[in-house]
Amino acid sequence: MRIKQKQIKLIESILKEIYEKYKDRGILSIYLWGSILTEDFNPKSSDIDSIAIVNEKSKIKDNKKINNFLKSRFPGIDFKLNYLYLDELNGGKVKSRLAKVIAPNLLLLDFKTWRLVTGKNYSREDFKLKKIDFDKAVRLNLDAANKNHLPLFKRGDFSITPYFIKNLMKVCHYLNQKDIGEHVFMYKELLRKSPKKRKKIVKLLLKIRKDNWDKSLTKKNLPLLIEFMNVIK
Repeated sequence: MRIKQKQIKLIESILKEIYEKYKDRGILSIYLWGSILTEDFNPKSSDIDSIAIVNEKSKIKDNKKINNFLKSRFPGIDFKLNYLYLDELNGGKVKSRLAKVIAPNLLLLDFKTWRLVTGKNYSREDFKLKKIDFDKAVRLNLDAANKNHLPLFKRGDFSITPYFIKNLMKVCHYLNQKDIGEHVFMYKELLRKSPKKRKKIVKLLLKIRKDNWDKSLTKKNLPLLIEFMNVIK
C-alpha cells in the first residue's frame, strides 16, 4: 500500500504539471479513474488511466503530445491521459478517442468513483447527459462489443481481446449491481459478487485476463462468450 501511495503521489504531480502547461489550451480538470484507485492496482503491471475534461479549445494533437511525454516519463507502463470534451458530456458530438470507445453516459455511470487531481471539481449534475440505469449500461456495452470487437474476430484479428474481455467483465459488473446494489468495480470482487449462473463465464473472463489476455483462449471460447452475450441481450 505504501508503494502504491508513493506512485499515486508521483502520478498526480506529473498530471498537475500537465494541467499547468495546458490549462490555457483547454484543459478544465484532470481525474484519475480505474484500477489505480482500487485494490486491483499492481504498480508493476497495471495500466494507469486518467481523464482530462476539456473544452473546445483543446486539440487532439495536444493529447497525443501529452501521452508521448507520459510514455517517455514512465517507460514500460501504459499511462495515458484521455481527453474527454465537456460538450460530449452534455450530449454533443462525440470526437474524443475515449468517447468513441466508451459511451459518455457509460463513463458518467462511474463518475462518483473518479478522483480529482487538479482543476475544476465537477459534480454529476454539472453534465446534461441523462443518467442511465444498469440495463441500459449492459445494452451499451453489448452494442459496443458487437460493433467494435466481433467483426474483427470474424476476420481473425484478436488484438482487441483485452478490450472485449474488459467489456464483458463490465457487463457482469452492471448485472451484479442490478442484483445487489451499487459497488466499485474490482477484478478481485467480481467472482464473489456474481451469482451462480454467471460464475462460469466470470471465471473464464478472469482466467483470460490472468493469462495476459490470452488470445487463443478467447478464440477457443468465443462461441460460449457470444452465447452469453445473446442470452442477456
